[in-house]
Amino acid sequence: MNVRRDSFMVITKSKITQFQFILMIFGIQVGIGMLSLPRELAQKAGTSSWIAILFGGMISTAISILFLKLREKAPNLNYVSFFTFYLGKIIGPIVVFLQAIYFLYAGYLVLCRAILYIQSYILQETKVYVLLVLFLFPTYQLLRGGIHLIAKYIEAIFPIAFFTLFMLLFTLKDADLNFILPIIKNGWMPIFKTIPLTTTSFLGIELILVFYPYLKSKEKAIKGVIIGNALTTFTYIFVTIICFVIYSPYEIKMTFEPVIDILSIMEFQYVERLDFILFSLFLMIISKTWVTYIWAGMNGLSEVFKFKLKPLIIVILFILILILTFIQVPTFTNTSIHLHYIMIFGSFIIIGIPILLLVGGLIKNRLSKVKIN
Repeated sequence: MNVRRDSFMVITKSKITQFQFILMIFGIQVGIGMLSLPRELAQKAGTSSWIAILFGGMISTAISILFLKLREKAPNLNYVSFFTFYLGKIIGPIVVFLQAIYFLYAGYLVLCRAILYIQSYILQETKVYVLLVLFLFPTYQLLRGGIHLIAKYIEAIFPIAFFTLFMLLFTLKDADLNFILPIIKNGWMPIFKTIPLTTTSFLGIELILVFYPYLKSKEKAIKGVIIGNALTTFTYIFVTIICFVIYSPYEIKMTFEPVIDILSIMEFQYVERLDFILFSLFLMIISKTWVTYIWAGMNGLSEVFKFKLKPLIIVILFILILILTFIQVPTFTNTSIHLHYIMIFGSFIIIGIPILLLVGGLIKNRLSKVKIN
């Protein structure tokens, strides 16, 4: 299949380095899901479930490479032109539109969840909409800067993510390795049943299709997704095992957000309420997810309906977010339900999109051969 430049919108400026590409993959995956993942894994397969993260990471890497192989057929086309190239002028934009809505709502839910954490653990008397407005100001600045500024932001806060994970090591003074021994307690079947859960924890790889045209060294993209998924896999295993050796097999199942609760047991002689500081750093890590998802959603809509991401458009989006927040006040219960549906829809995307593109490509090749004959 050959790409005609006069038929599609082509991205001519590459703005992301390979290192930024790796960190964006890592950043979009590691979000609020990390906070509750140890509990969810323990409930499904006990403390041996951390092994399933390895399988989830390998599956995520394989799907990521498949995305890249499909993207290589049209490396410089923007998102809607890429899907139009494979699926045609009607189905392509429809698929992009549905994904854009998914990206926007996923970003909104992650933002709401982060605000609920702040309200519950730090600012109990502050209204949700007040915190939402405060968070929308920096979000606006990042969205206005586009993917170039978002990539630099993710690169800048990566040391914070590394420092926060390093600080978790200080909780190991209360660890008990007997909680995770023997490693495979109930056989392999419970671990295999947990693999779908760990795979959904890697949601965000679908944005590789969005990032790829902006990448400078496209020939190194496969290496980038392997490293990015490896970083995510290591982070999930690291955090999960720490939670498993701190909490007993029974306690971990009863702890709502074990990663947050584990911060409260950290104490230093000259620092009070260190958990507040570390939790604030965790919020910066989570912010990568909602900012990137919202940008991807707005970018998709702008390409489908052919408008530029001007400040007024972003302000209108934020007004709609505030209205939605007033209509349905976010709570841990309703956001958990909506996040569950988002994860299901995201699973369909990462599995269904490659199949759809492969089928579309085969049909397009068949039709082109028929026309030649």
